[in-house]
Amino acid sequence: MIRVLRLVSRRWLAPLTLGLMLLGPMPTLAQQAASPGTAANTLAPDSPAPDGLAPDGPAPDGPAPLPVWQRTLYKTITYQAVANASDLVLFDLLIGGGTVVTAGFFTANAVSAAALYYGFEYAWQTLGPPLDQTTERTLLEKTILYRAVNSGRNFALGYTFGGGAGIATAFVAANFITDTAIFVTNEYVWDILRPQQTP
Repeated sequence: MIRVLRLVSRRWLAPLTLGLMLLGPMPTLAQQAASPGTAANTLAPDSPAPDGLAPDGPAPDGPAPLPVWQRTLYKTITYQAVANASDLVLFDLLIGGGTVVTAGFFTANAVSAAALYYGFEYAWQTLGPPLDQTTERTLLEKTILYRAVNSGRNFALGYTFGGGAGIATAFVAANFITDTAIFVTNEYVWDILRPQQTP
């Protein structure tokens, strides 16, 4: 079973990673659909509004921003899909184990990582700098803070499923490299590139 997972992860990890990173723009497309309340705004100034819709004023410049909870959910999905696949490969290479241990690790990792990332991201979007003020510096600060918190979670997982501090430290070190790259890519796409896209 482990050999099959290794073969599948090595053969399919790169295409899976690329495909999941391409899902990042999907919420943008969902935002661009006009809602019934804004349909009247797209009419010419002298044309009558359809039944039940009253013109509310000038048309907005672009799609309304996603609510914080929804944007955080999309960011969590795009980050966790790639990060969990990477974590599973690292776990298999560094720690290994039977099917039950691997399934236990995958479940514990997926649940704890998603909860941590969602909570962290929601707090950052609520309490951190506004999206339009996001720069490479704030991205660096956010990455350092998240990696510090997430490294503690990874050590606990490595220690629990690996059986020792040495294995847990190796898992944290390898995870620090891979997950930092995934985290920065996800954040850069969502916070730097995506807001600059025209609708």
